Amino acid sequence: MRTWWSVILALTPPIMIWWAVVQQLIFGVPWGNNPAPDDVLIVLAAVIGVGLPVALLGMRMTVVVTDVVTITFSPFRFKRRTILPKDISHHQAMQYRPITEYGGWGIKGFSSNRAYNMHGNHGVKLFLSNGNALMIGSQRSEELDTAIAAMLSESR
Repeated sequence: MRTWWSVILALTPPIMIWWAVVQQLIFGVPWGNNPAPDDVLIVLAAVIGVGLPVALLGMRMTVVVTDVVTITFSPFRFKRRTILPKDISHHQAMQYRPITEYGGWGIKGFSSNRAYNMHGNHGVKLFLSNGNALMIGSQRSEELDTAIAAMLSESR
C-alpha cells in the first residue's frame, strides 16, 4: 500500500501522538484539555507512534506459483491460502473494480467470490472447480496468469 493517501492515513495518528509526546514530555506543556498521564502517553507512542506505521506500511501480499498457488498476507494474516491445481477449473487475467465488486482492498468479498488485493485494479481471477471464484490482485497480472497456466499444464 504505497499510494499517497494511504501513507497520509497511516502516518497522521503517529505524528499526532509524537507531537503530544514532544509537547508534554519535552516542553512540559500538557497536551489537550484533559491530558493523559506521561506513562499512558509513552505507551500510546509505542503502540500508535511506532506499531501502527510499522504494521500498515509493512503490509505485503505475496503470491508464489510453484506446484500450487500460495497467497500470503503479512503482517496481519499468518495463515497462507493455498490453491491446488486440481481445484482450478480456469483462470483469466483481467481488470476489475475493487470497491464495487469486492468492497475495497485487502481480503474482501464472500467465500464464494473472494479477493486478495493490495492496490490497483488488475489481477487474475481463478474459477474454482467447486463453483467459487478467487481474484488475486496483481500489477503484473499477465505474468501471474502465464505462471498459473504453466503450473496447470505441468500438473496435468
